[in-house]
Amino acid sequence: MRTPVPGDPGSLAAAGAVARRAGRDLVAARKRSATAYTSLKAVWGTSTSVRTRKEGTRSLAALAEGARHADAVGAVLQGYAVELSELQTRARRLVESVAAAGLTVEGERIGLGWGVTGEADAAAAREREGVRAALQQELDALLAQHRRRRDRLLAEVAGSTHDLERLARELRLG
Repeated sequence: MRTPVPGDPGSLAAAGAVARRAGRDLVAARKRSATAYTSLKAVWGTSTSVRTRKEGTRSLAALAEGARHADAVGAVLQGYAVELSELQTRARRLVESVAAAGLTVEGERIGLGWGVTGEADAAAAREREGVRAALQQELDALLAQHRRRRDRLLAEVAGSTHDLERLARELRLG
């Protein structure tokens, strides 16, 4: 049975590591560029170099901002991977409890399994319904946590995407 909490924490952690490495690479590129820019500025101090110096300053700032975003998104992805792994572990335990109670998980609902589930006893049926309701409440809470955490991740990534698109537009337009 699949866990009710979808996702691949390993892939998310790997993507986060790649993003953070890209951030470090951008920091290193910015340092190298700053050294070259500083030496150019010292040698080429004429009025015709003003535009080039302004573009260099904007480019250095863009590299710094890109590095910051890459590192931040990488950290968010890695953090979410840990949270997702914990949620999936809790979901697996819950599915085991559901199965031990003679119930099944179908999507986001817990219900009776197919076939004969016991004697026709009203007290036993009430007890089983109480167990089902408690497990359903636990599943609902788990799924709500998953949605909140996933939505937080998506908002962070969307915000970074928006900021980087704005930065790219500014660089293109000068």
